[in-house]
Amino acid sequence: MLTQFSRLSLDADGRYATDAELGFIESYLDSVDLRVSTYEKIRDNEVAILLEVEEKMHELNPNNCLYTMGEHEKEICRRDRKNAVRYASASMLINDLDRLRDGLLIWVQTIVRAVGYKFFVRTHYPTIQEVIKQYLTPEEAALILPALQVDSTILGA
Repeated sequence: MLTQFSRLSLDADGRYATDAELGFIESYLDSVDLRVSTYEKIRDNEVAILLEVEEKMHELNPNNCLYTMGEHEKEICRRDRKNAVRYASASMLINDLDRLRDGLLIWVQTIVRAVGYKFFVRTHYPTIQEVIKQYLTPEEAALILPALQVDSTILGA
C-alpha cells in the first residue's frame, strides 16, 4: 500500500490520478476488515503459533541430524521466527509485499547466505505456513500466506 502510494505520487505528479490509478485504494478498503481481523488473530495466537513451529522444527531435526544448533543458535532462530511472523503480518495488514521484500528480506537474505542456513530456511518457512493456517480461516490464510511465501522464496534462494 505504501509502495503503491509512493508510485502513484510519482506517476501522477502535477495531475489528478485516474480512476484506474486509484483502484488499489478501493481494493484495499474492501479487504481492510479482514486484514485487521487476520492481523489480530495472528497477534493473539503468536505464542502458540511459534511454539508449535518450534516443535515441528525439532521433529524435523532430531539430535541435530540435519543441521547443528546449540542454544545460542536456537535463541536466534526463535527471535528471527518471531520477527518473520510479525513483519509478514504487518506487510499483510498494509498490503505491501514490495516493502517487505525490499526493506527487509534482501538484507536478511545476505545473512542467511553468510551463515549457510538456506537449507534451514527451506524447511522452516513452509512449516510456519503450515502451522499458521491452522489458526486462520481459509480467507484469512489467503491474505497472510503470500507474505510468508515471499519470505520463503527470497530467503531460501
